[in-house]
Amino acid sequence: MSPKPQQQQPPGTQSPDCGEESYRGSGRLAGKAAVVAGGDSRIGRAVAIAFAREGADVLISNLGEHEDARDTARLVEDAGRRAVLVPGQPIL
Repeated sequence: MSPKPQQQQPPGTQSPDCGEESYRGSGRLAGKAAVVAGGDSRIGRAVAIAFAREGADVLISNLGEHEDARDTARLVEDAGRRAVLVPGQPIL
């Protein structure tokens, strides 16, 4: 007996709050830089926001969801940090 196929619409929708409303940083990463892969996803967005609110500049890589990645970059910049977008493409 094989498992029933599942249906899922990629990409997933952003959750109501990935930290943009709830997370308050304390400057633990002041003067540092961070690389976040998947900055166009919910987890990647939450990590980028947290790193920025802790004081780090953030390089955000993404595959395909460029508008979501730009939104994440805007949230990083709203936290007073620098955001660099690096779009990629899948290796086939």
